[in-house]
Parts: sequence; C-alpha cells; structure tokens
Amino acid sequence: MKKFGELGKKISILKNARDILQYEYSQSDFHKKKEASPRSMVPSSPDDEEIYKLLTAIRQLDFYVKKFQDEQFELLKKQDE
Repeated sequence: MKKFGELGKKISILKNARDILQYEYSQSDFHKKKEASPRSMVPSSPDDEEIYKLLTAIRQLDFYVKKFQDEQFELLKKQDE
C-alpha cells in the first residue's frame, strides 16, 4: 500500500498545480472574452501564446492525474483478488 499512498501524494500535488494554473487562466483577458461570448471566436493576440501554453499545461496535468488514479484503481483491484 506504500505505492498507493505515493500515488495519492502525486495526485494531490498535480491537482494543486492544476488549480493554480486554472486560477491564472480564469484571471486572463482571454478567458474573460470567452466567458463574455462563448460561441464566438476570440481573435488571437500575441499574448495568447502564453494562454495556450497554460491551457496545454492544464490538460497535461489532467492527463497525469487520470493516469495515476487509474494506477491506484489497478492496485485496489489487485488487492481485492
């Protein structure tokens, strides 16, 4: 179960990082423009490159959270067998 706890710590750290990045994104002008008109295209600006990097980082964090959660689930299944 040591591995299970280690995975839990990793998941917690990744979720905290994701929350921080999500907060930064929610404070951006890009996000505010998207919220104001969600169905329309927001024109790109030179500053948007950083926002796209931020969104990519959030997606990557989500990927690893899911990966580690799947690993935890597999450990639980093995324990029940």
